[in-house]
Amino acid sequence: MRLASRGLRDLGGGVEHIEDPAELARVRAQAKGVLFRSSMATGAVMIGLVLLVWLT
Repeated sequence: MRLASRGLRDLGGGVEHIEDPAELARVRAQAKGVLFRSSMATGAVMIGLVLLVWLT
């Protein structure tokens, strides 16, 4: 995600620029999706932990 936000990628041969605008848009959208899902999972775990501590 760090590279995608800057328009870069690393496919094993080193860091390179993503030249195709359509591909760049897809990569950035995928990175946003990953960030959203990980944030939701983190929030769910945190709520669960707070409830666990609060109810015991």
